[in-house]
Amino acid sequence: MSTYMTQPTTSPTIKAVFWDIDGTLIDSEELHYQVIADWCKDRGYTLNIEDNAELLGKSMAEKWQHLSSVYDFNADSTLFSTECAQMYCKALKPEMKRSEPVGVFSEIAARKIPQACVSNGDLAVVAANLTTLQLTEFVSFSISGEDVDNGKPHPEPYLLAAKKIGISPNQCLVVEDSTVGVKSASAAGMTVVAWPEPGTPKDGYELADFFIRSSTDFPWQLFT
Repeated sequence: MSTYMTQPTTSPTIKAVFWDIDGTLIDSEELHYQVIADWCKDRGYTLNIEDNAELLGKSMAEKWQHLSSVYDFNADSTLFSTECAQMYCKALKPEMKRSEPVGVFSEIAARKIPQACVSNGDLAVVAANLTTLQLTEFVSFSISGEDVDNGKPHPEPYLLAAKKIGISPNQCLVVEDSTVGVKSASAAGMTVVAWPEPGTPKDGYELADFFIRSSTDFPWQLFT
């Protein structure tokens, strides 16, 4: 059985859905790593596995905070974010789309349920991802890492999304692929669906209300 936990039947009907983007709607985590690795290499430094584990799911500001504490770059956070965003946008490809999550996104849009995207990525990256996925017109708004003081795993991004859409957090459903995102959405008091890449172990996703592997396991019953 793929459902990790069962949502209580007393839960309020879901009135809005918030999506993470990188890793959830688009298989871009490897590209993000490669972009940062290339950026570091251009400056004479080699990104290692330990660095990547620390960077996964974090905002660009948090990534810079870690990298600049380990490596002595002749650069600042603005240059790092800007150049990495430019490199990422140039390398982005439509075939990186995760077809099943995007299919669920499209079905929710057809049901006229409001949706928004909540990402730790910079605004330029968020916009490029949505354009590549051809989802821009179906998103009520997006929250980027530049819109908040505290990125995921802090609840601020999702609480801001609930405030903008005008719906109580407990009436919002979040779809995430990372444990960082799951912690953020759970702390915001939202129902959380963990939908990571195929083969990802369940360890670390205990805060998710649902852990799914396929669109057939998506909790549509919460919308009735």
